[in-house]
This record gives sequence, C-alpha cells and structure tokens, in this order.
Amino acid sequence: MSLTMPQKMGSLLVPLFILLISLFASAYVLELPELAISVLPLLPYILAFVMVFLAWHFNRGKVLLAGGLLLLPVMFPYVTTSSIPSSATLITAIGFGLLLMLKERGFFNRYAFNRMLFLIMLVAWSVFYERGWVNFTFLNMHLPWLGLSFSTLISWLVVLTTIVASTITWWRHADGFSAAVLVSLVTLLLIELMTFTTQQESSLRSAQMLIWIWFVVAESHRMAYRDELTQLPGRRALNEALVALPKRYAVAMLDIDHFKKFNDSYGHDKGDEVLKLVARVLQQESGPASVYRYGGEEFTVLFKGRVLEQAQTILENLREHIHLQQLNVTVGDKEKMVSVTASIGIATAEEGELPEDVIKRADVALYKAKKKGRNCIVMN
Repeated sequence: MSLTMPQKMGSLLVPLFILLISLFASAYVLELPELAISVLPLLPYILAFVMVFLAWHFNRGKVLLAGGLLLLPVMFPYVTTSSIPSSATLITAIGFGLLLMLKERGFFNRYAFNRMLFLIMLVAWSVFYERGWVNFTFLNMHLPWLGLSFSTLISWLVVLTTIVASTITWWRHADGFSAAVLVSLVTLLLIELMTFTTQQESSLRSAQMLIWIWFVVAESHRMAYRDELTQLPGRRALNEALVALPKRYAVAMLDIDHFKKFNDSYGHDKGDEVLKLVARVLQQESGPASVYRYGGEEFTVLFKGRVLEQAQTILENLREHIHLQQLNVTVGDKEKMVSVTASIGIATAEEGELPEDVIKRADVALYKAKKKGRNCIVMN
C-alpha cells in the first residue's frame, strides 16, 4: 500500500519528540533537586528493565536485543576508546542493521539465543582488539587524504550505512521499528560528538529507552486495532469509531463477489491476494472516508459529517476501481487474468438511530445489491 506523508511522519513524530524533549531537559538537569540528580544515572537501567518486561510480555525478542545494544556503551565502558565512532557505537550499529533485516521470532527461543550469542561475540571481538589480544595491522593503516585510520573509516561506513538503511526502511514502510532504530542511532552519535555531563548523558540514554518503550506499546496497540492481512483498521477500531459518531453519518458495507467460489477454485493464497488487493484500492481511493475490515470478505466504509455528501461518488469510484483490478491465477497448466468485483450497500443514519441498526440496514442493502446482480450499489 502506498503511504501518505502524514503516515510516514506519524511513525517518526513521537521518537523525535522524545529526543527533543530530552535535549531540552538536559539543558536544565542541574536545576533538579539534589536527590533527583543523584538518582538520574540509574534511570536508563530502570527504563531498560521496563523495556525488557514489556518485550517479554508482548514476546518481542528484537526489542530485548535493542535494549542490550543501547546499554553497551554504559555496561561495557572499556569497549569505548577515544576514537569516534566508538567500538560500542559500531557494535550497536551492526546489531541494529541486523535487526532491521531479521524477522521477529519471539523472546525465549533458539532464535533469540543465537542472535544474542552473535552480539556477545561482537563485544568479545572488540574487547580483544582494543586490549591488543588480537591485532590486524591493516586496520591501523592511516589514510592521510582523509585524516583518519582505516578502522575508523570502516566504522563510519557501517554506522552511516545503518542510518541510511533505517531511513529507507522507515520511508518505505513507515514502521515504528525502523523509526526507533533511526532516532536511537542519531541519539547515540549526539552523545559521542557533543560534550555532556553524566546527568545530561543519562537523560539522553533514558530517552533512548523511552523510545523503545513507546514502540512496544504502540506496536501492541496497532496489532490489536489493525487487521494483519490487509493492514486496514479492524473490527475493534470500527466499534470504537461507532461510539463517537456525529449526528450525520452513513455506513457502507462492501462485500467481494463470489469470494468463496474464488477460494475454492484458486486456493486460499489467491483469496488472500484478493483481500489485500481490495484493501489497497479502498485505502487509496476512499478519500476522506474511513475504511475498516469488518470480517471475512466484508469491509466497512464510514462517512461522517460533510463527507456524507460525497458518499455516492466515493463508493462508485471504489466499485469501478475494484472492477478494474485483475489477478493472475493458474488453471491447470495455464495462467489467466481474472477480474474482481464488489457489491455495496449503504445506509444513512436517521435521527436517534443506533449505529448497530444503521449497519443492519446497510447489510440489507448489500443483500439487495447481491440479488440485483452484484457489482452495484444499493442505498437503504
């Protein structure tokens, strides 16, 4: 599905806000009471514990690893040298780069163990290298035209590659994970490149943990309210929207024609493709109307306030665009293109009528559209 600019910025807005607030707070951190200043260095660990608890509760193994990566510069200070970026930042960048590519596999299983073991190996390699237990002469080679060593150049390339990768992933998918990775790495570089007191640094590291706590909470909310297959808001989101409706609204029920027959003929995988295809059309062509997956092959389009005047035009546009869609299917040894159609029933709310009753009337109109020959709109 194509994503709008508000959707893209929405996933990045909260992490950036948390970072900016922490930068602002760090400027006045010394004005806090003495007790608060003494406790502040412990705050990243406290928030890390909350982050790990939420990761365990929602079975998010990648969040557990992200927390460990962010604590590396604090928990393993001997890994960090005077070079910029430090070894801890390099390991964090490598780790985040891998997490961007890997799928979520849960909390307590062999996948999480293997990934954690790999990161521990990276930390061990850094410790051995910086303490001189292992030595690679070519890494110490100085590059006079750049004014830095070959190892520093590689470190910067790795860090910048991860930042670029997270930026591209965020831009394409607008997902919270890549946004959290991007802002976390930017925060990490700010800590290295700028001079902060211990309390100010603790404020920024606490912000990193807060970003990931926000991600877990936001992701769990998204999973609860959004349909996983179509990525449209689901039935629960619709029920909440029905609670806060204005006086003027209309409900349209849209059903994919012959969907059961399509599933039986071409398989459930192709049926899923049809659902995603229709969902994409609904999201792209519904304009100011709100779209939900009601269940099965049925979708709901909600028109509120002034949008009500455009309902007929929007629904006709949706019906036409769905009809224009074609799907490649295999019949025996041959491939062919099949079209998709949808029937739509719409009901406008009457004064004092309950939303549930409006939906029932829209369903009756949908049934009439089916009886009328499908691929049409009936108002009730």
